[in-house]
Amino acid sequence: MLLPLFLSAVIAAAPATAAPRTVTQEVHRLKNGMRVVFIPFDSPGLAAYYTLVRVGSRNEPEPGRSGYAHFFEHMMFRGTPTNPGEKYNATMVGLGLDTNASTTEDMTLYRLFGPAKALPTVIDLEADRFQNLSYTEAQFRTEAGAILGEYAKSASNPMLSMTEKMLETAFTAHTYRHETIGTLADVKAMPEGFDYSREFFRRYYTPDNATVFVVGDFDHPATLAHIEKAYGPWKGKVRPAAIRTEPPQKAPRRASVPWASPTLPRVWIAWHTPSAADMRATAVQLVLNEYLFGDTSPLVQDLVRTRQIADAVQATYGPPRDPSLFGVLLRMKTAKDLAVGEQAALAEVRRLGEGKVDAPRVAAVRSNVKYDRLMAQDNANRVARDAAFNAALTGDVGYQDRLLATIGTVTPEELSRFVRKYLVASNSTTVTLQSTPAPATGGAN
Repeated sequence: MLLPLFLSAVIAAAPATAAPRTVTQEVHRLKNGMRVVFIPFDSPGLAAYYTLVRVGSRNEPEPGRSGYAHFFEHMMFRGTPTNPGEKYNATMVGLGLDTNASTTEDMTLYRLFGPAKALPTVIDLEADRFQNLSYTEAQFRTEAGAILGEYAKSASNPMLSMTEKMLETAFTAHTYRHETIGTLADVKAMPEGFDYSREFFRRYYTPDNATVFVVGDFDHPATLAHIEKAYGPWKGKVRPAAIRTEPPQKAPRRASVPWASPTLPRVWIAWHTPSAADMRATAVQLVLNEYLFGDTSPLVQDLVRTRQIADAVQATYGPPRDPSLFGVLLRMKTAKDLAVGEQAALAEVRRLGEGKVDAPRVAAVRSNVKYDRLMAQDNANRVARDAAFNAALTGDVGYQDRLLATIGTVTPEELSRFVRKYLVASNSTTVTLQSTPAPATGGAN
């Protein structure tokens, strides 16, 4: 659950060797509101089965209740009276299926990939657990304790503390203010939230808030008929809690994170920018990611390769469901160069805002961004992953194709205009992290 802003970027390209493919979709809606998306893909004998639930940490506005979307990622593997967790897991392993789940600020995703012949069993087991999840208060407390252990493990990574500081500094009202795993205080209190957990499940785990993606080699009519029968009895309507809108930021914000252990110093600069609902702005930001902070950028060439004062430069934008942050994280080799790295990044942003833009490079970056995302469509599992991640952003299962087309039309002038509008000092939050000196142990008597 670390780095939610980075997790959203899972939809970015993965290394691939196959030629780019386009995918076609069949979209079906059951009477209870659940959507089923079929994507045929040339993967003989293999199929991916993904269930997207549009609930993430953004859906946790109640005080003291952060972390419950992530909690259910775990709890869904506890099983049902018919198929307890041990039986569910043994069946999936026996069928040769890769089974996993993940939670971000905007979604929870349940993933299965393996032999297509296992689909009838997969459909039955998945339909059962989404309708009939069952757990005792003792099981709830046990899992809540496991999540506290996960938090403690993540806390050894300085990026958890830095992410928490960035979010709580940049956001004052919206639920993006807390990490997906939840705040430490809320995770500690979670064992007492058994009754609330039941209500959270009833509120969000409903057919009209879920989309099933089936990708690969499968019989469409037979699979749809089986899904309709298995999921048909699922009842309920999503009842989302109200989420406060983040007010405009009017002055720059800064924060620092001391780190007791040795680690490389970091500086993270971020600006509030539009959500995925603004497809044009999303396409611009994806191109900006690479143009300003990608491997071929002047910033990386300067700090990493030429002066060698930075260990890494990483863009931190991933398209979000609600307005969120566009930014860059610099990992420097020495603390004295934190300010140097920060100013170098800001200088590149300022240059672009002034209209000093390399048009041929924009064209090359734009093409690479689009091509890389197409190249990620090299197996059924990745196609399902990307389709689900993109659909979570706006609810539109065709979002990905429209975004790709929009990326191809982004202009150099749009990049400059976007920078002038959003990447300005009054809209920025900067967080630094560096190791603190060890306390003196005292001299000899």
